[in-house]
Amino acid sequence: MNTTEFIRQLRATAEELKPLTQSALPGATTWDGTSYVKGEGKVPDANALAWWSILNTIADLIEAQETPLSSKQKAYLNRVLFGGMGSLNDLSFKVGGTINERLNEKRRSLFESFR
Repeated sequence: MNTTEFIRQLRATAEELKPLTQSALPGATTWDGTSYVKGEGKVPDANALAWWSILNTIADLIEAQETPLSSKQKAYLNRVLFGGMGSLNDLSFKVGGTINERLNEKRRSLFESFR
């Protein structure tokens, strides 16, 4: 495993989830990239928020660790990220757009960097 690339992929996957973690009150103005517009309100997705936090925490912990990951750490990460129900691989959203497609691409890249 290339640890630097794995950390980069963890952060990239978390960044993909970031828009789903944001909230806004109804009628609040938000920046749309060119101007401020009134929004309808936005509630953060709890699963996106949890996984955004988990991915960033894993990246921070691995980055701070001065030794290579142990086999037990790798087994845990494999289970949490790439296992079955409840893992990152199980995460999907019922929203419009291409978030699930982009998330699948990020997960593939994350898995490749983990091997």
